[in-house]
Amino acid sequence: MHRRHLTLAGLAWLSGAHAAGHAPLSPPALVPRPAPASNTPPAPLPAPTTTASGGAASASLRLLSEEFPPINFTEAGQPRGLAVDIVQAIQKRLGQSLPIEFMPWARAFREAQDGPPAALFSMARIPEREHLFQWVGPIITLRSTFYAKAGSGIRLRSLAEARRAAKVLVVRDWYTLAQLQSAGLRNLQQISDPIQGVRMLAAGRAPLFAAEKLSMPQTLVQAGVRSDALEEVFSFAASDGYIAFSRSTPMGTINAWQSQLNEMKRDGSFLAIHKRWLPNDTPPR
Repeated sequence: MHRRHLTLAGLAWLSGAHAAGHAPLSPPALVPRPAPASNTPPAPLPAPTTTASGGAASASLRLLSEEFPPINFTEAGQPRGLAVDIVQAIQKRLGQSLPIEFMPWARAFREAQDGPPAALFSMARIPEREHLFQWVGPIITLRSTFYAKAGSGIRLRSLAEARRAAKVLVVRDWYTLAQLQSAGLRNLQQISDPIQGVRMLAAGRAPLFAAEKLSMPQTLVQAGVRSDALEEVFSFAASDGYIAFSRSTPMGTINAWQSQLNEMKRDGSFLAIHKRWLPNDTPPR
C-alpha cells in the first residue's frame, strides 16, 4: 500500500485550520517527491543495542541459582560460593553488576528455559540437557553418589544393583535424576531439595539417596544431621558443571562470558577462586 507524503508546510496548515475550528480550504500545493525506483531495497533496520563487550544489553539477563553450598548459596542474605565468585568476577570484567536470584532448583530450571534471557548456575552438562541450554564453562566437577543410612549394611557396585532397591530418593530436575532415568531406574522418588533427602534418609524413610558428593557436607549441616549419620556407598558418574544460559540469550552474551572465563583461567584468578573454596579438588580446564 502506498501513502501520499505531505510537506511540513502542509501539515502545519492542516493543524492550524482544525485548531481554529474553520473548515479546511484548499491546502497549499504539495512539493512533488520522486517515486523510488522499483528495485530500490528498503532501508536496513537499526542494529540491536549491544554492550561494549559485544553481548546484547545486559539489563534483560536474569541470573538464577539455588542453595547448593559451597558452590552457590546465601549467607546472611548475601550470595556466596565458588560459582558466585566466578559469576561476579566475569560480570566485573564486563562492566556489569546484575543481581542473583535464589530459588528452588525445579523452579529455576523451568524459568531458565522459558521467557527472556537467563543464566542458571551451577548446572551439570549432561547429554540429556545439551539441547536445552547454551553453555559457559566448565567451572566445577560434580560427582553423582549414592548414600545410605550409616549402619544399614547397604553396598552397591553398579547401577544394576541400585535398580533392585526398594526406593531411591533424588531431587526433582537434578542431573542425577536424568542420569538415573536414562540408566533405566524406575524406583525413583522425587523430592524438592537435598535437605529433605538427607532428613528422610537419616529417618529411615528410604534406603538410598542419589545426591551430589561435593555439596553433601554442607547439606548435612543445613539439615541438622550429623556427618556420621549417612555413608557413601557408590559413586556412579562425574560431570562438569557449567553456567547454563537459556536458548533466548544472544550469542554475543555467551561469547563474552566464555571469553572472560577463559581469560580468568589463563591469568590464574579462576584457580585462586577454586582453591579458596575447594582446596583439595582439581579445577576443570
